[in-house]
Amino acid sequence: MPKLDYRNIETDLARCGGQPVVAGTRIRVATILGSYRQGMSIEEIVQQFPPLKPADVHDALAYAYDHIAEIEADLGADDETSVKASLGKRPSP
Repeated sequence: MPKLDYRNIETDLARCGGQPVVAGTRIRVATILGSYRQGMSIEEIVQQFPPLKPADVHDALAYAYDHIAEIEADLGADDETSVKASLGKRPSP
């Protein structure tokens, strides 16, 4: 099986904590996957994030599903409890 080229996806430690993003933006692959899982279509995601083209969304989803453990960890880190814990705050009861 040939190695896939995710030409629209990049990682940079100086941008979004090194999480994979759409090239030239700060739009994370995890954000796109989360939007897609919430029922947004490719077209709706493009409307929500104007810098994106449909090819960017397709590449982000392909990357996400090929690296699902990494992206799931990124999504988990966005969880409110995780964020509060990283800031040293207690979650609300």
